[in-house]
Amino acid sequence: MEIFIFIILVLILVIFILIGKIKTLSLKIQDLKAQKQSYDFSIVKSPQSFETILKSITEGLLIIDPKGYIMLANQSFKDILKIDEPPEGRLVIEVIRNIDLINLISSSISKKEDLAEEITLKKAGKDIYLLAKAMPVVDSEGTISFLIILLHDITRLKQLENVRRDFVANVSHELKTPVTAIKGYAETLLDGAINDKENSKKFIEIIKNQADRLNALVEDLLTLSRIEFGDIKIEKENIVLDELISSVFQILKDKAQKKGVLLQKEIPPETAIYADQYRMSQIMINLVDNAIKFTEKGFVKVRFFKENSKGVISVEDTGIGIPKEHIHRIGERFYRVDKARSRQLGGTGLGLAIVKHLVLAHGWQLQIESEVEKGTKVKIVIPEKEFDLTNK
Repeated sequence: MEIFIFIILVLILVIFILIGKIKTLSLKIQDLKAQKQSYDFSIVKSPQSFETILKSITEGLLIIDPKGYIMLANQSFKDILKIDEPPEGRLVIEVIRNIDLINLISSSISKKEDLAEEITLKKAGKDIYLLAKAMPVVDSEGTISFLIILLHDITRLKQLENVRRDFVANVSHELKTPVTAIKGYAETLLDGAINDKENSKKFIEIIKNQADRLNALVEDLLTLSRIEFGDIKIEKENIVLDELISSVFQILKDKAQKKGVLLQKEIPPETAIYADQYRMSQIMINLVDNAIKFTEKGFVKVRFFKENSKGVISVEDTGIGIPKEHIHRIGERFYRVDKARSRQLGGTGLGLAIVKHLVLAHGWQLQIESEVEKGTKVKIVIPEKEFDLTNK
């Protein structure tokens, strides 16, 4: 009996606790409802707020009536189509000069359907790619109340797509050349040429050279990929620049001597830079090696000097130079000014791309100056705080 009374008392206590919690929860819900009801949604619906919302839209927005008169155009739309005067109240064909966009609007109105199309505009001499969407607003009776046009700039996406497509094509081509050579000479050896002592050794040397080229290409691709994904960390320390350049010259001395190219340097002996020593060596080896490749006579010179309070490491040569129209593309993967010559000299087309990315990873700038048949100057611009002419 006592146990039964105890159980009843416990149940009563639990019920009271639950009732208290329910009341607390109910009060909280009422508070939330009161807060929600206290919001003044009319503020959002005000003309000033509506105008602010339209201005904040980065896409171009145009609203036209069924007769083709412009009701509203936001600033982004005006900027994209370079419209200076207020377009409201004017016919759309008077304001828009792009035939593809006019046809899209006409088709959307006639079909009463949402339509989308990629269109191209010329802006400052460059192609601008836009994704245009036309969306008619139809009432319950099937009549178009107005038409909404949205313009989304997809130029950057197009550029990235082109870069990706070119990259895949170039990688495929660069890999195919050595693989085809290795396969062809290996098959020749297997078909009996291995017994020809005079030619078999030559064929094996060709296979080795092509394998080395393939390995260099893969290594360069892996290096680029690691830099871009941030796997390569730049660990800066004070480096005596003169000593680093001397070691680079030692590595490339034989190659320069075979071509009769002089290696020179003009670096104050106590100049120090704050950089990653291994990556800095990689940068300079690539730059000096590239300069030697494209210099038939004269010299390759590495200098350090101050310019506008910043430090500049320059690699100058007296080589064949680069035409002006190609300079802005130097540093792109696989980009070569003279493709046949570059492949003949053993380049992978990735050396300057690696240099560019490593320089940027240091937080520095890369500049290229060149003149055909007179030579090229590649400059690495270093912030004032990251070099010391006294090496204190």
